[in-house]
Amino acid sequence: MSNDIYCFSGTGNSLYIARELALKTNGRLLSISASEREEKIHLRSDSIGIVFPCYLAQLYGIPLVVERFVKKLENLESKYIFAVCTCGGYTLVDSLPALKRLATLIKMMGGNLSAEFSVRMPMNNLNYFFFQTQDHNKMFRDSETKIDEISELVLAGKRNKHYYSEALFNTFMTPMYLLLRNFYIIDLKQKAKENKTSSKKFNELIPLTDNSISVDEKCSGCSTCARVCPVQNIIMVNNRPVWQNHCEMCMACSAWCPTGAIHHWNIEKEKKYRHPQVSLKEMLNQSDFSQPDKISK
Repeated sequence: MSNDIYCFSGTGNSLYIARELALKTNGRLLSISASEREEKIHLRSDSIGIVFPCYLAQLYGIPLVVERFVKKLENLESKYIFAVCTCGGYTLVDSLPALKRLATLIKMMGGNLSAEFSVRMPMNNLNYFFFQTQDHNKMFRDSETKIDEISELVLAGKRNKHYYSEALFNTFMTPMYLLLRNFYIIDLKQKAKENKTSSKKFNELIPLTDNSISVDEKCSGCSTCARVCPVQNIIMVNNRPVWQNHCEMCMACSAWCPTGAIHHWNIEKEKKYRHPQVSLKEMLNQSDFSQPDKISK
């Protein structure tokens, strides 16, 4: 069974998982970002994987670029489709809502999400007090075990959904998520520098949150941020980055800046995280719209 694995990643967690899955399943590693220019995406393989990080899971779940990607997919009906959600929190609270939203989108496009997986990885949004308690080495070891488990199930074409008790928990928590939504929206309006009375919704506010990304005097004008941005949201003006208000909030620009000059509002100053086994070259290949078919080392 041929296998294509599509990936979106900002700091390398999801790209690492997708890369290892492609190696272990003899699959092709493809870029979700590079498909942005395509009007429609005709799926050629029997098995399709989608690997992505969860974003504000209780509010929306999946990155906007992943939603746009799914809405372009054609001929899903007979495909074995699996998804892997990476998250810094816990499956029940973070990845499960995201996977459920993805399943709904895929069903809307005429397909079915056959298998759902989640892998816990180090947090890349470092404005959380419990970040310091995370044991990165243990998380990396656990992720290797999880990758092996997922690979075996995918190669066998197994269907794997979350247990009923987990789905029930997600349903039980839905009213609380709705209560949290207003707090999320208020915060996003602030980061987007929108008026409090603005009627913009989540998917309209996220692209504007780059209004709160700043760059300091350490900027060397190297343009790494512009090249690594997976949605080409940054242009260089007078050797300085300028954001174009279609941000995915992935934090790639800050994480991969070689001089530490870019400060993302969701990351504590002087801190940054990127997966230690993902190279800048791999991230640049993911973001290269001229090479939609392959992410290579």
